[in-house]
Amino acid sequence: MTPVPSTARPSRLDRVAAAPWWLLCAGLAAAMALSILLVGFRLPYWVHSDQDLVLAYHGLLFGDGLPQEYFDHPGYGYFLVIDVWYRLLHTVGLLPVATLSALPPGSDVAATQAVWQSLIQAGRALSILLTAAFAVSYTSLLRGLVEDRRVALLAGILLAFGVGMTAQGRQMRTDLLSAGFVVLGLLLVLRAVRPADGRQCGAASLLQLALGGLLVGLAMVTKVQAVFLAMGLPVAAILFGRRAEPDGASGKAWGVAMLVGLAAAAAAVPAFGLIQAGLAGWGRAVYPYTPVGSWPGGGLSGGGYQSIVAGWVLVGILVHAVVHRVPVARAVAGAAAVLLGLAVGLLALDIRWNEQNAIAVANFVEHMFVFSSWRHGAALNGQGSVVGEGTLALLLAGIGRTLAIRTIVLHPDNIPQTIIVEWFAIAGAVVLWRRGQRLAAVQALFLLLVAWGLEALFSLRGFQRAYAAYTDPLAILSAAWVLARMPGLLERAKPRRWILGGVALVVVAAHAWPIIETRRLPNPVTHCEWIPIYMPKVAAFPFCR
Repeated sequence: MTPVPSTARPSRLDRVAAAPWWLLCAGLAAAMALSILLVGFRLPYWVHSDQDLVLAYHGLLFGDGLPQEYFDHPGYGYFLVIDVWYRLLHTVGLLPVATLSALPPGSDVAATQAVWQSLIQAGRALSILLTAAFAVSYTSLLRGLVEDRRVALLAGILLAFGVGMTAQGRQMRTDLLSAGFVVLGLLLVLRAVRPADGRQCGAASLLQLALGGLLVGLAMVTKVQAVFLAMGLPVAAILFGRRAEPDGASGKAWGVAMLVGLAAAAAAVPAFGLIQAGLAGWGRAVYPYTPVGSWPGGGLSGGGYQSIVAGWVLVGILVHAVVHRVPVARAVAGAAAVLLGLAVGLLALDIRWNEQNAIAVANFVEHMFVFSSWRHGAALNGQGSVVGEGTLALLLAGIGRTLAIRTIVLHPDNIPQTIIVEWFAIAGAVVLWRRGQRLAAVQALFLLLVAWGLEALFSLRGFQRAYAAYTDPLAILSAAWVLARMPGLLERAKPRRWILGGVALVVVAAHAWPIIETRRLPNPVTHCEWIPIYMPKVAAFPFCR
């Protein structure tokens, strides 16, 4: 929504937002990098042993051409990236080793500590680049959605210094790539289904849908938890979609649909083969799986719930086409573009093929249940199925915890920095509803409910600050959606000061935990039990001797 023209003197925010967009993005990235370099970058290599050491170890494994050994997430996408990153730094002389075989002997304590410190700091440098790229891409895509540079810039600052990005930027985690991919996939889909007024859904929309599908596929092969947010994309497309001008060239539209469909089929056939291999390997998973459903035949395992997910996406595409009167040819082309991108993303599994990655991606529910059962063994291990009373009780408890946190009073622990953003989104949605802008209110509340739903689901594993990389972008998008429809708040001095004060509070609070962390270093000995299991090819670390 274009801001309402004002004859008042431009505010400082107006003047800043009017700067060249590339300069604003560069400034945001530089601020993020400076924050991390000043607080947290030089911490000892063992501070975040889980996951820093494991991910660095796999970068070295891949550098030697050795097979993957860690499949918990399954983490595969990150391993490909860290391998390339280590090789690049080693080639230009900025990293002493990039392969496992080049590590110094464990008996040389000083050399071992120096090498691992350099490896982990190189990984943190990669995290800086990835978080900055995520924040800049998010801000730029959001700018096109809300059509207000001021709102997009404020949202970008909130994301850059939200708890998710501040945690991710100071360590190495697979969540960062996975969350970045799937959130940007969501924004691309929203851009694709919201053509500018009077415009057609042309080639740009198809490209955005294909890129969105690609990012979802890459998110899945990096960390399968991304599937939860990905399943919200069809509903988001229906809610946020906007009717486009009809395309008079029907023959041309069908021609495009056929070309995209052929490309999608060419990519989908081998991708489907990889998923089939994963389904067939259910019984060979590195961690024994529990079936989804206890009825004969394994319940919904082996392709049952996977078919339901595929049907969910297809129904979402059909409903979107009906609600927004999308021509049949355009709907077919859009569906094919999504399939093409998703298939290409899944084909990344073949770059460094390992059956366990395909098994984890294809059987994502069983895979996630493994780690939930480790944390909640008493409640889950005895039910013999993913679906059961224990799972339901834990999920209800997670929902209760998520809602209680929003009151602060009922659950004063683990309050997210972005809670004031959520409160603003809720209050704004109420105002929009009372003004008659009910669709905008529902859209904002939908994004917030998805964020809360993800937090409740993640609680089955034990919600961590880093998981907010999935939820913060949704809460911020909800608030930005509301603010863009109430531009008067940024035109008037008093509400503008309150909004800028809230943003400043989030930025300041973002540094509280990292500073505390530098003062309270953990005891690395607590990791010595699992390190030999997850990193069998390296000598014992000095702190484990």
